[in-house]
Order: sequence, then structure tokens, then C-alpha cells
Amino acid sequence: MNGFAAGRPPFDYGPPVRMPSTSSPNGRPAANGLRRDVPKGFVGKPASRFNSTGSNQERRLARVDLKDAIQVHLLTETALSDSKKYEILSQEEVDDLKKQSQVLAQRVESTRANLAIQSKYRDAAVSMARLYDPSQADDPNAREAERERIACERQCELLAAELFNLEKRLMGPQRRLLEHTAGILQLTHKASKKRRPPPPIGQLMNGIPGSPESLYTYSLSGSSHDQTEDDNEFDDPSLYPLDFADGGRANVRSKKNAIEIPVKSPIRENNQLRGEMDRVREENMQLRGQTDMIIRKLQSLNGSLRETIVRFNPEVNGGYQRPPAPNFGQGSNPAELLKSQVEYLESCLVAMQAEQESYAGSKETGQRIESLNLNLRDLLMSADTRYTPAPIPPESDIGGQLSYLEASIQLVDGHLSKASSRGPDADTGPVLTRLWDSIQKGLIEARQRKEDRRKAQSEKGLVDDDAVSEDEGIDATEPYSLAAFASRVQFLNAQASRLKDQKSVLKRQIKQQRELNNKSDTEKDQEMARKQEELDQTTQRLIAADKEAADAQRLLSKALEDLESARSSASVSESAAAEVRERDAKIGVLETQLMETKAKVAAAESGAGNEAQKLADMDLRIASLAEEKSAADDKIQSLSKELEEKTAKLTDKEEKLKVKEGELEQLNMTLAELKTEVTIARAELDGAYGSRAERAADVAALKNNSEVVKLQNQVEKLKQELGETVKELEGITKETIGAEREKVELEVKLDEALSSKTGLETEMQKFREKVSKLEEELDAERLKASSGSGSGGRPGAGASMLSEQFRATMREERKRFQEDLKEERARGRKLEEELNRLKRGQTLSPR
Repeated sequence: MNGFAAGRPPFDYGPPVRMPSTSSPNGRPAANGLRRDVPKGFVGKPASRFNSTGSNQERRLARVDLKDAIQVHLLTETALSDSKKYEILSQEEVDDLKKQSQVLAQRVESTRANLAIQSKYRDAAVSMARLYDPSQADDPNAREAERERIACERQCELLAAELFNLEKRLMGPQRRLLEHTAGILQLTHKASKKRRPPPPIGQLMNGIPGSPESLYTYSLSGSSHDQTEDDNEFDDPSLYPLDFADGGRANVRSKKNAIEIPVKSPIRENNQLRGEMDRVREENMQLRGQTDMIIRKLQSLNGSLRETIVRFNPEVNGGYQRPPAPNFGQGSNPAELLKSQVEYLESCLVAMQAEQESYAGSKETGQRIESLNLNLRDLLMSADTRYTPAPIPPESDIGGQLSYLEASIQLVDGHLSKASSRGPDADTGPVLTRLWDSIQKGLIEARQRKEDRRKAQSEKGLVDDDAVSEDEGIDATEPYSLAAFASRVQFLNAQASRLKDQKSVLKRQIKQQRELNNKSDTEKDQEMARKQEELDQTTQRLIAADKEAADAQRLLSKALEDLESARSSASVSESAAAEVRERDAKIGVLETQLMETKAKVAAAESGAGNEAQKLADMDLRIASLAEEKSAADDKIQSLSKELEEKTAKLTDKEEKLKVKEGELEQLNMTLAELKTEVTIARAELDGAYGSRAERAADVAALKNNSEVVKLQNQVEKLKQELGETVKELEGITKETIGAEREKVELEVKLDEALSSKTGLETEMQKFREKVSKLEEELDAERLKASSGSGSGGRPGAGASMLSEQFRATMREERKRFQEDLKEERARGRKLEEELNRLKRGQTLSPR
């Protein structure tokens, strides 16, 4: 950015240097011009642009007397007047230009290094081509060497042209920055000229004069040949020796009075930017480490959640998907890894919530049924001393609890039937009446609770799921009768069966909900939401059914308690025997009705038995399906283990392949180095021993056999090296053959495009033939119309009409055909451009 044009002194403020022509030079002259610089590695080229050292600088400074204050003042005034119209940029524009210059400079350096490498390849190819005799034009090795030489020269020409264009582009921002610097200095000079403080008397502070322009207007009595050869010439304070008022000279190199770097200096800004970049890089590494740690923690948390979900229900959730394994490779994206872990965590939380809800609901239902079974067991044990209760299933086995409840209810029904058929010693009428009253009272209380719950739900704005219930049609004020009592018992039994069916339905829906939790796409999410709504509704209905069952169970327990109290009172009171005998007739009638009721109850029990058999069959089928599922899960686990092993083997093979690729790349680099060394050795051999004819003459002229033997040994070694080089060239030839195959494929595509073009041309020819036929038919119609026209019509009217129709039709066909032809031509041009681009990329790629 602080470069100067060649041929001008570094402190010159004269007219700006004209930019070179925008036309890029030809590749061959640029390559020839840069060919002299390539062997030196472009040493000294950038310095020659920015530094003016050597004899030319001495001759220029000899014409400028820096001790002459008048001449320096005139030059300063000229520079100030010339820099009046220079554009002054903002800080943002200056920063952008500096960044642009840095980017272009980096590209120039990389292009220059690539050109140096390609030049070495070109020299090696030229030396290889010289090894073959020009008379052997049919030799395939000679032709291959010539083609390689031409390709290397073309590559060097393209790189030279690119380097020239980049350097030309680099001069633009540098010129603008220099003009900006000159304009700023010109404004500073004027401002300081207006507000110059009085010169200090005695020693100045830090050896600096009172105004910035005095750095240039003070006498520069130092030698002009002591200037530095560094790129930043203005940063060296030895270029500006300062004179003080007392005639003394400050030692600008002393540490005491050294001039500090300005705040807006490019060096300071570059150092600040470098420090900022290092700090940002360290922060980025820290953030990357923290991100990786968070991803690992999320993975471990997801694994723990999966184990918790599996522990909830090992049979159903045994095959729950595992958390995604993060890949902390070179091309891994932390955002994608974090997103996958968070999505898996979300799905696990949803699954856990569903499991907790199902577990809580099933646990509460199991507790209620277990309490009912305990009450029934105590009731049966108190009613029948010979009753031996079966063990109650655990709380988690809801199906066993319901089966135990059904068996207990059947025993209660049996006891009731026995009590009704005892005879005149038992007074069952008042007992059944009291049971009926307790049942009716319980129904009224249950309805009252439902009404209260509905009011609470309506106040909260919730949907009333208990709007339709089976007990709504039961009359709570119905009088007692054996038929009504039997129907009420059947209703309670049906209600218990319905609760069992709802339990199986809920199990199936919960299982479906768990399966839906493993799906992640949009359709499955929508289905999961719909199933969740159905599950909520069913859960609410189940809660309501549980409440109804609890009410019914409570009513039944009350009825049994009343029955027991009635039995005890009947056994105690013998005075009521007379009344019982009087009512024998009524009891007979009631017994007949009771027998009918028993028949109905037996029929209902047989239907319930069939339903129970069906449920048992379904349980067996569910158990078999569970076994099949467990076997499938085992098979899936074995397959997953095999897949992991194969994946590990594939990863090892990929790593070995990467190692082999690295070794192949190293061998290619070694090949290039060996080719360069062989070329240099051959060039040294040519320079040391001359051409082949000269070496043959020298060998013939040699008389010492020992020297001849040494030369033969050297020749053998060179032949071996040449053979190795030939083998390496064969490898390169194989790569070239692969590139030629790609070229053949592209040519096949081009042939297809040309064939399509030929087809269009044939179609165009067919259209032309059709046009000619239509013209002939039109002429024939015109002749017919002219020969057959009568006196009543205008002659040629039909032919003119046909002619106009034909012209309109042909104009439409011609327009459509031209549009199709334009599209096909555009496709052909695109294919040709793609083929040329691929060929150009193939020629540009280094071999």
C-alpha cells in the first residue's frame, strides 16, 4: 500500500502516475518477460517497485540537493498544489481499500508461486523434449514429450497473464490510498500553517518540531544514501534528521527521543488486526470446545433418558431408537449436531411424558380396583366362614385385578341367589328393599357429583366429556321390584365389562401413542397430535368410568352391608316368623319372578363368559405377539451390532484409503521433485560434458581405461535414473489417459447435441418441402379458381382467400420454427461453452 511508481523519488508529490492500459497483454510475451524472473524466484521484484536503491537512486538524488531549503520548499509547494484535487476517503473506504490490497497481494503471491512451479515443470518438459532426436517424429514418447511441453508452456502463459492482471488490479487501490495520503498531508500542511504556535526556545519535546510540515521543511542535512531499503520508508526516523533552534541535531536513533508510531499507522493497525484475529481465533476455539462439551453432555443425557424410557416398559420400549452419535470430524457442523441432539431430547421428553401419564393412570386405576377387591374379600369372608379367598394380584396387573373383581361379583351373585332361595326362615324382602334404596341413593349421589363436576368444568371453560352417560336413563325414583333389581345388577355387571373393554382400548391407544412418539416428520406429528387428543378424551372417559365404577362398587358394598345386617336381625328376631308365614304366598309369587330373573341373569352370565373367553383369547394372542416382537427386537439388535461392526470396518478402510491417498500425493510431489532434479542433472550434464556427439568424441579420444570405466558406470546410473523417470512418466500418462476418457465423454455429449442439431435441420428441410408442396397446391387452386370463376363473383376471390389463409398459416409455422431453432441453438452454445470450459480446466490443472 505504500508502494511508489518506478522512476520517481519516494518523497515526490508531483503529478500522479498514469495507470497502464486496461488491455491485458498476450500470454506468450508476458511469459517470456517473466521467464527471466522465475529462476530467481521473483527475488527483488516487489522491492524494485517500492524502493529506489542503487545507482538510479544515486543519480536522482544527485540532482536534488536536500540541503537547499529553497529547492525543498519549491518541491513542497509543487506537491501541495498538485495534490489539491486528490480525493480524500473516509475511514471505512480506507479500510476497504487496505483489505482489498491485502487480498490482491495474497493472490499475487500465490499466483507467482504457482507460476514458479509451472515454470520448473516447463523447463523439465523442454529438457525432456530435447532428449529425443527431431528426426524421430513417429516416436510416441517424443510426441508425448512435445505435447507435455506445449501444455506446460500454455499453462505458464495463462498464469503469466493472470499475474499481470492481478498486479494491474493491485495498483488501483494503492494509487487511491497514495492520493488519499497526499490529500491528507496537503490539508494538514495548510491547517498547521494557519495555526502554527511560536517555535519553542531551547530543547524541543521528544525532538519533534511544532508542526507536522516541519518534518519536511527543516533542513535534511543527513546523507541521502543512508535511507533504508525496507518497504515502509516513511516509518524509519533516520530519513528525517531534525535541526533544533540552537543549531544542534537530535539523535533520532536514540531511544530517549525516538518518534513513536502514529495512532493511525498501517503498522499499528496491522498489529491490532493481527492481535484481534488471534483473540477471535482463541475465542472461536474456546466456543468450539464448549459446544463439543455441550453436545457430549446432551448425548449422555439422551442416553440416560432412553434407559429411563426403556425401564418404564421394557417389552414395548426395548427397541427405542438410540441417540445420534456426534461426529467431531473436520467437516462437522456443530449447529447440526446440536440440533439433532436437541430434537432427540425433545422426542424423549414427549415419550417420557406419555409413559408417566399412562403409568399414573394405570397406577391410580390399579389402586382403586385393589381397594375394591379388598373390600369384597372382607365382605365375602364375613358373610361366609367357609370362604377361602384367592391371593389378590399385584397392583400393576390391572387385568388380574379386574378378573378377581368379576369372580368376587359372581360369588356375591351366588350368595344373593342362595339367600333368596332359603325359605321361610329368612326375610329377604326387606333386605332387598333396603338394598334397592341404597342403590337408588347412590345413583342420586353419583348424579349430584356429576352435576358438580360439569359446573366446575363449564366455569373453567373445559369440554364436558360426561355429557352422555349410560346411567342418565335410569330412574332414581323407581319403586322396588325383583325385575328392576335384576336389571340393575345386570347394568352394574355390564358396566364392569365395559370398563374392562375400555382398559384394553386404552392399552392399544397408549401403545400406538408410544409408536407415534418415535416418528419425526410432519405427517406423523399431525397423527400424533390427533391420537393425543383421542387419548385425552379416552382418558377423561376412563376417569369418568372409574368414578362410575367406584360409585357402583360403593352402592354394592352398602347393599351387602345392609344384607348382612338384615341376616343378623332375621336370625335374632324370631317374633317375625308369623309375619313371614303370612307372606309365604307373596314370596312364592316373588320366587317365580326371581326364577325368571335368574334365568335372565344366567343368560347374561353365559354371554359374559363368552366375552371373557374372547378376552382370554385376545390375551393369548397379545402374549404371542409380544413374544414375536421380542424375537424381532433381538434380531434387530443383532443386525444393528453387525451393522456397527461393518461400519467400523468401513471407517477403518476409509482411514487406510486416506493414508494411501496422502502417500500417493507425497509420491506425486516426489515425482515432480525427481523430474526437476533429473532435468537439472541433464542440464548440468549437457553443460559439463557437451552434446552427445562431443561426448562420443571425448570417449573415443580417451586412452585411459580407468576413466572409461568410470564414465560407463556413470552412464549406467543415468540409465537407471532415466528408467525410473520413464516409469514415473508412465504413471503420469495413465492419469492423462483418464483425462482423455473424460474428454471423450464430453465429445460424446457434443456429438449428441450435434445430432439433435442435424435432426432439427432435417425437420427444417421437411418443413421447406411441405411449404413447396403447399405452394404448388395453392397455384393449382388459383388456376382452378381462375378457370371456373363465373360472371356473378369477382374473379380470383377464392384463390385470394386461400392465399391469405396459407400466408397466415405459414407465418405462424415459420415463427414457431424460428423459436424452436433459437432454443436448440442456445442449447448447443451452452453445451459447447461447457465443453470448452472443461477443456480449459483440464489444460489449466497441473500434472
